[in-house]
Amino acid sequence: MKLLSLSVLILFSIPFRAPECVCVKETHPSEEKIKADRRQAFDKATAVFEGKVVALNPYAVTLRLQKRWKGPSQNEIVLSTGAVPGFDGTPLPEECSYQFQLGEEYLVYAYGPAEKLKTSSCDTLTIKNAAEEEKGLDQIERHETLSEKSNEQAW
Repeated sequence: MKLLSLSVLILFSIPFRAPECVCVKETHPSEEKIKADRRQAFDKATAVFEGKVVALNPYAVTLRLQKRWKGPSQNEIVLSTGAVPGFDGTPLPEECSYQFQLGEEYLVYAYGPAEKLKTSSCDTLTIKNAAEEEKGLDQIERHETLSEKSNEQAW
């Protein structure tokens, strides 16, 4: 009984820390390192695109593509958030999943099978922070611009 009490006391005395999502990047990488890392991420990704969030729920986010460097030819891509139903049915988000906002635009590196693509906070940029990444991607593969007209036909 004393051992159990001691174990509980130790357990509750250890401060609880929520897991943190950390994107480890060098502080001053060389241009060659940036290019090599971008190329590696591009090669590993199933899809690389720029898109606007048009639908969002705890389990999936739908983006209407504006530019595509790599990936399926459809004009909209659905990404899994990785969330799962919790004990009470409330969605439990996956650790390190990106928190998309409806109506916002993003540059996304997506991974996994086409029917269950996912991304993370380390593989997604808001468009306002993505200009250099877009230029670098165009050096690897010229992007395809998806017109509003072709996006409207997807509906």
